This record gives sequence, structure tokens and C-alpha cells, in this order.
Amino acid sequence: MRGAHVLTSFTPYALECPPAPTYELQALVKASEKANDAIVLAQDMGAEKAARLAKRAVDHISQVKGWFTYYVYRVYTDLQDDIHQARFDMEQAAQSAYNDAPGSRAGNLLSCAVDDLLPFDPMPNIHPMDHRLSCMPCVSLFPGCLPKSRRQRAATCFL
Repeated sequence: MRGAHVLTSFTPYALECPPAPTYELQALVKASEKANDAIVLAQDMGAEKAARLAKRAVDHISQVKGWFTYYVYRVYTDLQDDIHQARFDMEQAAQSAYNDAPGSRAGNLLSCAVDDLLPFDPMPNIHPMDHRLSCMPCVSLFPGCLPKSRRQRAATCFL
């Protein structure tokens, strides 16, 4: 297997973002800027779902404009939860932009905005799940799950 190129989960991604900011305030401002640019691109390409998710993400962190507002929101509100919700929405918006507007840079900008927020997210290992996975019937997920009656199906095949 020497010399063969095998793709694994440790293969580096093709997208390279600039280095993440070292301060939380910088990360919030840069992520907002990137998301705002991505919103315009997503709307131009017709990816309305991605644009709505990105707008919602920006709304979570838009109150932070400088040092004073950062201090106020960091000390007196739940800014950590807002950062997590913004990162979560931007990550889902990036997935949607890649699906709905594949030629646009909107997905790349949103992915880099997520990369900026990730070091400051209190729950970095939680990721959005594509809605298409939640629409799959139980039988297609678990082939051995073929109950005989409706009562048995309700009792054994739930997610």
C-alpha cells in the first residue's frame, strides 16, 4: 500500500481558511463580516435557506460591536450560548450553501466563519444534522427492524 493515496478521515480538507483570531472579540467581528458577505452571495445564487440561517447566526452575535459592548454582553448576558448558536447556524448554512449554490463562495465564507468561532464555542463537538437524514424511515436505517404488527413497530422502531 506504499505510495498509494488512500482517503481517510485524516485527509486535510481542500478549503484553507486564514488563521483563526486569537481573541474572542476579533472572532465575533470577523465571523460577522464573513457571514454578511456570504448572505449576499447566497441570495444572489438563490440559496434562500442558507441566507436565512446565516442571518439568524449574525443576529446572535451582531450586538457585539466593540470592546464595551463585548464586555457588557460577555459579563451580563449569555454570550457563550449566542456564540454556540451562531456557530451552529453558520455551519448548517454552509452545508446548505454547498448543496443549493455549489458554484458560489458563500459556503467557503461560512465555513471560514465557523472556523473563526470554533475555538470560542463552549460546545465545539455538537454539529448540525442534515434534515434529510431525519426523514428516513426506520426500516431503511435498520434493516433488521421489520416488526409484524403496528404496536410492535411503534414499540421497537423509534428514533
